[in-house]
Amino acid sequence: MYLPAILLPLMTMKSFGFSDSANIIDSIINFYRNDYYFVSFMVLLSAVILPLVLLTSIFVISLQLYRQRYPAYLARLFRTYLHLEEWAMVEVYLLGIMVTIIKMVDSTDIYFNTGIFCFTGLVLLTLAIATVINKDVFWQAIDNKNGKCQPGPAAHHPFQKSGVVTAAREGLILCHICHKLSSTLLEGKGCPRCGQTLHTRKPSSISRTWALILISAILLAPANLLPIIRVDFLGIPDRSTIMDGIIYFFQHGSYLIGLIIFTASVLVPVFKIVGIATLLLSTRPCSMKLLRQKAKVFRFITFIGRWSMLDIFVIALLTVLVNFGFLTSVHVAPAATYFCIVVASTMFAVITFDPRIMWDRCKP
Repeated sequence: MYLPAILLPLMTMKSFGFSDSANIIDSIINFYRNDYYFVSFMVLLSAVILPLVLLTSIFVISLQLYRQRYPAYLARLFRTYLHLEEWAMVEVYLLGIMVTIIKMVDSTDIYFNTGIFCFTGLVLLTLAIATVINKDVFWQAIDNKNGKCQPGPAAHHPFQKSGVVTAAREGLILCHICHKLSSTLLEGKGCPRCGQTLHTRKPSSISRTWALILISAILLAPANLLPIIRVDFLGIPDRSTIMDGIIYFFQHGSYLIGLIIFTASVLVPVFKIVGIATLLLSTRPCSMKLLRQKAKVFRFITFIGRWSMLDIFVIALLTVLVNFGFLTSVHVAPAATYFCIVVASTMFAVITFDPRIMWDRCKP
């Protein structure tokens, strides 16, 4: 499904005798030609390159495991798959297609091409893979068949006078990728199973996360205040910010779409910045209930991170589908670059943050 989904036209829009159709590659080229290099790179990476890399990787991995063959590269390939998993955003792009259709359905005639059906199938298959894959089973198969499986640590009572027993207190390190427990003697060395460098805690986690959060907070202002899209109608430009687009949907009765864009483009970035900053600052009180709530907040921030790209994908489609000469055309505006940087930096902040530091601060 991948090649037709990426290369075939998704839709054709017609208005006043003009018509335009485009595929995903066309939107990337359009960003590049208009000197929005970072936006073009983000769309290329998240909608084209990484989906192909992930599909190819998981096909090779699952096929080798099914055939009970365990080449040396298998663990590294699965590690790479898990590293890149969050950055492939075909399902977000599909939502962007739906938003574009709802936005333009009243002003243009829309015809669906083969590409949109292939792309929908690609998204459904990608979601199916993510649903059925059991990562622990994959790692156990790789570990056991390579003769690297080691007996686990001796069982301990979950509570002692010194407090809750943790792996770190027992001289063990948890691999961030494959979750294998290894001795602290391997600190700074590769994981015996996946090869990831082992650290008791992520190096410079707090300082790196603060730097990324501050970058996001600073650039959030121009991302929301500057125009993100420009519509030329009969030669007269009309520039719109993210909020202008949201207000447009509410004024035209599309409350659900307006709410989705408001949530993905405004609430989610703000929530990620405020949420991670709160986790970095909060140290007390140290109740178990509160620590569990903080852990849930972090997992939720991790889940919603990539959905902020929705607005960029909508603009990517509009700029190539609505190009009716002098009558009307849509162009990307400066806020798009700032917004892409905010999305990328908040996602990197989630990666660099080590949630275990919250528990370390509350040692009994």
